[in-house]
Amino acid sequence: MIRKVRKLNRSSRAQLRGSAARAMFWHLGTPNFGDDINPDLFEALSGQRIRLCRDRQRAHFLGMGSILGKATPQSVVLGSGLLEPVQTAPAPGRVVALRGALSARALGLEGTVPLGDPLVLVDRLMRPEGGEDVGLIPHVRSLPALRRNLPPGLRLIDVSRPPWQVLRDIGRCRVVLSQSLHGLIAADAFSIPSLWLAPSEQMQGGRFKFDDYFSTLDATRTAYPITAALLRDPPLAEASVGRYTGHKAELQAHLSAALTEGAAA
Repeated sequence: MIRKVRKLNRSSRAQLRGSAARAMFWHLGTPNFGDDINPDLFEALSGQRIRLCRDRQRAHFLGMGSILGKATPQSVVLGSGLLEPVQTAPAPGRVVALRGALSARALGLEGTVPLGDPLVLVDRLMRPEGGEDVGLIPHVRSLPALRRNLPPGLRLIDVSRPPWQVLRDIGRCRVVLSQSLHGLIAADAFSIPSLWLAPSEQMQGGRFKFDDYFSTLDATRTAYPITAALLRDPPLAEASVGRYTGHKAELQAHLSAALTEGAAA
């Protein structure tokens, strides 16, 4: 509850920033670093101030996350993706970048826009500290159960904490087991080997958003179902780093230029 209140306070402050700040929509729900980092990440990448925009009928940027299905003709898409396959594709006003090839295919934009989740750029903003932890990064819905049943030898990384703290925790690991998409993306960006823990039945969209991200890497990934045996003795030798096949400098340049230009341009 305390973290929820803190998140609401942060989002309220972001919403009240001056009109010169760039209007952006991102997901607001249960505290989750992959959503909550949106304003800080885009400000750091572009040098532009970001404010929360709840009214998607006004000109706005659509930030990072599986929120592409919420796009309107007033949206400028900055690397978001679909949560699951759709019958009717959204029709944003402009697409600067998309998370991956599955989202691009759904919009009929294959080969025409840069691909990459904006968090692949986090290594351009901070360096991992390094360490010997074996990190466990649950999806936010799995967090309570795994917190209660954490085996010895694993460090639980709480995705509901402030986002830069979560990233620092990931950066202190030598390997991570992640059910969180942005946990995997951060580990890959930091060149930390990871194992992908399979989505739970409670995770809407299943593996779709993961495959969308994996389409921008040099190799596919294998999903490992979460079991007590796996957590007690994870196959760490099978952990790997996914290498982004795009050009990070170009992706950042596209995102930064769009934010500098403004959503209403």
